[in-house]
Amino acid sequence: MTQYKTKRPKILTIALGLTICLALMLGIILSGTQVAHAETTTIDTLEVAFKKAGVGDSLSAAFEFEDEAAKTLKVPAGANYTATLVFVSKNGQVTTLWDNNNASYQWSRVENQLIEQNVAYCIRVKFSPKAGYALSDKEDTLKRNLKVSGAELGKGKDIELWDSAGRNTTTTAIEMDFIISKGMTYIGYTQNIYPEIGVEKTGKIGTLYTDTGIWLRGAPGPYTYSAKIAPIGMEIQTSNVFEESTCYYRITAVNAMDGRTMYITATAADGQTCDIPIQIASVSGGHEHTWVEKIEKIDFEHHGYTKCTDPACPGVAPAFDKGSQYAVHEFVGGCTEKCTKCGNLGNPDAKHNFTYQVDESDTTYHVKKCACGEVEKDESGNVIKEKHSGGTQTCLNGAKCKDCGYEYIAKTGHKFEFRSFKNNDGTYTHLGFCKYCGMEDTSLRHSPTGGVATCQARAKCKYSHNGDVCGCEYGEFKAHNMVGGFCTECGADEYIKEVVIDVPEYLEGMAYRPMFYPNVIKGNVIPKGEIFYKASTYLDGNDTLCNISDSNIKYITNNSVMFYVFSPHTTCKFPDSVDEINVSVTHGEVLSKSIRENDGSLIVLVLLRLDRAVQSIDVSVSQPLAGHLPETLQITEKNGYAVTINNIEGYLQDGKFYLGVPYYANVTIKAPEGKVFPILTPDIKNWLCKRNVFGGNIIEISQSADFTELTVKIKTLSATDCLHENVTMKEAGKLATCTEDGVKDKYACEGCGKEFFDAACTMPWSNSTAKLPKTGHNPGSEYKIEKDKHYRVCKTCGEKTDEAAHNFGTLVAQTNPTCMQNGVKAHYECSVCKKLVDADKNETTLEDLIIPVNPGSGHNFGTWIDEVSASDTANGEKAHKDCLICNKHFDANDNEMSAFDLIIPKFGTHKVTVNGENKIFDEGEKVTAIADDPADGKEFVGWQDESGKIVSAEKSYTFEVKRETVLTAVYKDKTANVTENASNDGLSGGQIAGIVIGSLAGVGIIGFAIFWFAVRKKSFADLIAAIKGLGKKKQ
Repeated sequence: MTQYKTKRPKILTIALGLTICLALMLGIILSGTQVAHAETTTIDTLEVAFKKAGVGDSLSAAFEFEDEAAKTLKVPAGANYTATLVFVSKNGQVTTLWDNNNASYQWSRVENQLIEQNVAYCIRVKFSPKAGYALSDKEDTLKRNLKVSGAELGKGKDIELWDSAGRNTTTTAIEMDFIISKGMTYIGYTQNIYPEIGVEKTGKIGTLYTDTGIWLRGAPGPYTYSAKIAPIGMEIQTSNVFEESTCYYRITAVNAMDGRTMYITATAADGQTCDIPIQIASVSGGHEHTWVEKIEKIDFEHHGYTKCTDPACPGVAPAFDKGSQYAVHEFVGGCTEKCTKCGNLGNPDAKHNFTYQVDESDTTYHVKKCACGEVEKDESGNVIKEKHSGGTQTCLNGAKCKDCGYEYIAKTGHKFEFRSFKNNDGTYTHLGFCKYCGMEDTSLRHSPTGGVATCQARAKCKYSHNGDVCGCEYGEFKAHNMVGGFCTECGADEYIKEVVIDVPEYLEGMAYRPMFYPNVIKGNVIPKGEIFYKASTYLDGNDTLCNISDSNIKYITNNSVMFYVFSPHTTCKFPDSVDEINVSVTHGEVLSKSIRENDGSLIVLVLLRLDRAVQSIDVSVSQPLAGHLPETLQITEKNGYAVTINNIEGYLQDGKFYLGVPYYANVTIKAPEGKVFPILTPDIKNWLCKRNVFGGNIIEISQSADFTELTVKIKTLSATDCLHENVTMKEAGKLATCTEDGVKDKYACEGCGKEFFDAACTMPWSNSTAKLPKTGHNPGSEYKIEKDKHYRVCKTCGEKTDEAAHNFGTLVAQTNPTCMQNGVKAHYECSVCKKLVDADKNETTLEDLIIPVNPGSGHNFGTWIDEVSASDTANGEKAHKDCLICNKHFDANDNEMSAFDLIIPKFGTHKVTVNGENKIFDEGEKVTAIADDPADGKEFVGWQDESGKIVSAEKSYTFEVKRETVLTAVYKDKTANVTENASNDGLSGGQIAGIVIGSLAGVGIIGFAIFWFAVRKKSFADLIAAIKGLGKKKQ
């Protein structure tokens, strides 16, 4: 017993202990649950803000942000939850525009997306409760209680709720999809129906659940459904129960069909419609039509066979039935009025596609004509005709009408300009090039002739072709006679201060060849020649786009640079500083000028700018703000060029910018429509496009093959924690002077205390680079002259430099004048400033020292040239002497003689001069002189011979050569009288013209042709007039 009593209390104790433990555990669990419930508040109503946005607005305009960088949307004040934008897409969820979890989808895609009609945009918003709160676990309650401020929520309103998109069961956060749709549309996948012959197939499409395939958006329910294009045997019914709208279909196929698309039209409560495509599979074994093979209009979009001849035909559906030739209409040239297969459609919305075409009945006009043959008419039914206009007439192409492209003005033919080439032997050859196309006519090559060189210009060639005078300079300049720093002949300064270059006019598409022949309009410089020039795409002109050898096959298509070289005129000098030379050009723009060290030549770079080329890019890059998303970085171009940020490289902490770290933005810059960027150079510093980047530096750059896009890698400033919004100048700087150092301005941000060189806070302050070194004096090349001394003036500060007494040296002996050059009296000249004093060292001027030209006695004759007698076969030459200075001819009495005066005609020939133009003809030869028509207010008197006698009153006068003859065409005012002995003084200056024609029998056809067309520069019209004149004389 004792033993039994002892065991029982132990068992009870164990049982009691287990019971207490279970009770404690249950209490803990229940207690914990009660505490959680007590500390958490459930949220069953959500509200978020959107904005009203319409068609054509940016999609980003629909968002009302609390923090745009973090993409949090506004919620009511005091709300215990947040609303964050996480995803934006187009066409439902087909095309992603932006994703907060994928940096490749930048926010700029949303900003650049304009809202389109009948397109659904999906907006996903994540609602997250704050600490101590939880969202209701009843999704239907949350969706039913959802509110939107700033815009209307509901079907066909500003924004619609689509559905919930996911839930976090731990945090209770929920994502919801909203839809913005301006106009009715559907979202979903195309449904397929597989019909069978004689077998009923049923199904449905609906608007609520995903397994029904579609959602209708942008218009309010209820909806009704009808078949727009359907096969035979198809039936449609509609059901609307609360929020669910369902379309039921039933089809029992009877005809053999091809697989095509059926359309069911959904009609909303407000009348908007939307076509829903349903794919109908092909089926065989049913009725096959015996078609009436005539293509007929089915609707405004399709045609095909529409009739079956079988009396038992169950019906025709051309869009599906086999063999129907169902197809879209075929149009020509964009005309929608008339199909080429089925004729006029009668479509009130169709339009002719009128384009300008030349009027076949009168090519001086054009009309508006459609490809179908219809011509635009006015209200009265008359064809509207317009005259051609626009276009440019060139040597190679006529002017083409800007509207119809018809060439209504013939091409001009070539217009030649002449250029001079120096041969290896020192002589020159002049070549003729077309000013428009650059083509050379080798028949125009000639040696220089005529003209007299001066110290200002070389001799100008007098050769002419069809009225185009060569005018090329050739040979050498006559040396300046410098006294006191100025030429005694032309007054030119010894130092070259101004150069004006005639750069040929250029056009886009022309060859570079003409650009290799600049002329100097002003300035004592000599072009080095075309072999020293080149075209370049570099700003410094160092690369070669083309030189003279290939300039005829290289064309001006973009900005480029011409590299020109000039040497100083004999006895002239370039100043010490090239800045003292004012260089200008007639076409293009002077990029730079420099004096080349190795030979002292003046190098001038001329920019050939084209309107279609982009001239500059001005990019502004915001400074990254630490703790903010990469999407907050802003990169813009102030000229309005489109800029797209492709991606941003660099270390991110939690997906955000990190303090003190620079970043690399890869962007695309697109040129405006019709423009191109200049050709990119390996060294961007030589690129012919100005670049201004504010807030960053260009690291890499490339361009597309068509030069319309740039891909640029930009290094930003290091991320900052301060936007430097309150910046002031802490210390004003001081400019450097010639003798004292300066210092740069210092700016400071009051927010963070950092110091900068600029108010934009892009360049941090550094004492080591703040100093502006003194410049030193910059004296001009010109000396200021006083009686006993000279000096130069600093161009910066105006102080005197290099002050010294004059250095006159030895007496300069007198030079006597010649027939072409002034003489100079004996004088002294300061070797530094060129001050002049006379032989007695009294102050004087160059004008006082000059001894004028002596045209009568200033000649320097060479040896006497004896007469050469004429013979039967060769002309002779009269005795004479030549001046070695002016190259003119003189007789023994110092009377000037022309080259024609020197000729002694060979036996059997005589000299004939008509209006000062000379030629030698055979004795007995018939010669006709034809006078030009008189000028206004004048009348022709007649032909006057060397004795003063009027020998004929006919404008066309034919005579027989018997002796030396001189004829002059005489004109008078219509009210004046002219006698037979009228002198040459009565001639009409500049308007007298005579034409000498040798008879065909005398000089032969070839000789006549050369004389008439090449020497006399006359046309076929002149020849016909001459022949008519001969005919009249004979009558």
